[in-house]
Amino acid sequence: MKKVLIAGGGIAGLAIARMLQHKGHHITLIEKQPKWQISGTGLYIPSNGIVALDKIGLGDMVRKEGFIVSSRHIMDSNAKMLLELDLEKIWGRKKACVGIKRKKLHDILIDGIDKVNILFDTTIKNLKTDPQYIDIELSNGHKEKYDLVIGADGLYSKTRTLIFGDIPLRKVTAQVCRFIIKKPKKVNSWTLFISAIGQFLIIPIDNDSAYCYVNRKTKGLKTFDKELYMEPFKKFASPVPEILEKWSPDHSYWNDLEELPKLPIMGDGRLVLIGDAAHGMPPFMAQGGALALEDAAVLATLLEDEDWSNVASTFSKNRTHRIEWTRIRNQKREKLSKLPYWIAKLGLKKVGEKNWTEDYKPLAETPNW
Repeated sequence: MKKVLIAGGGIAGLAIARMLQHKGHHITLIEKQPKWQISGTGLYIPSNGIVALDKIGLGDMVRKEGFIVSSRHIMDSNAKMLLELDLEKIWGRKKACVGIKRKKLHDILIDGIDKVNILFDTTIKNLKTDPQYIDIELSNGHKEKYDLVIGADGLYSKTRTLIFGDIPLRKVTAQVCRFIIKKPKKVNSWTLFISAIGQFLIIPIDNDSAYCYVNRKTKGLKTFDKELYMEPFKKFASPVPEILEKWSPDHSYWNDLEELPKLPIMGDGRLVLIGDAAHGMPPFMAQGGALALEDAAVLATLLEDEDWSNVASTFSKNRTHRIEWTRIRNQKREKLSKLPYWIAKLGLKKVGEKNWTEDYKPLAETPNW
């Protein structure tokens, strides 16, 4: 029986735990929080993430508990349509994309995990890699040798720091706001309002709820008073003003957008980094959760090989092309988001569908997992 340690109980960590728990291994999952504390926001899962969930065996459940998103509507602040995308056409499959509450996805992932030892309020304190095993000292003082360690502890991964040292993140945007609302009756698609002052995105996440993501444009990394952040958006077309009548900055989630530079390898020998710990990037392609789910599916297949001594290298070779394509396209989207509004608006009308289709084309191809 091989011993596996998973650091991090987010999407990536729980997904790989689900896939490995019945393989005859002794699995321990450590979570730095004292209990499950899942962000009360939403998540948009593009089709490649849904394909990965199908591989894990949870795709149908996610479709049922979330909201099938079949189209993307990009409009100006007066609700004039700039670009309408058929997501089933772009991805080449039915029920392609899903919006879902982040906590609901977490609950789906953890439900049925019954062969994993979960330790809360615990992190990796020290580690030492060896061709035959990894020596681990946990923050609770426990020491043990593991055949495999999986770092799934997010963008600010301590596991990654223990391998590579401190890798500075690139700050992309200084302040974005996220919150959940009662779903407006007329909003049944991925719905984005844009203007020179910023973006207001509404995504249905079940029949009754929607997730809002708001990014106000600034020069450089300027931040705004949270109480005044939404003022310019109150002039947008319905349903934005109605949403903001009930909005509170205190019931919203605020964060910066940051990007992890490309790693030379996603781990070291028997230690593998997955999810944001390996390739965290801002959500311009909405691929954070999707790539994390893919990572779990790919790694679970690779671990069917009995030799785990260099699994980090094998995993990196399997994932590099897909992840780097996403990173490059994500950075392209970032640059487009910073263009003068009139140029962005013209581009959406002229080549928006062509660019969107090209961005996701390789990701739409189902990998041989």
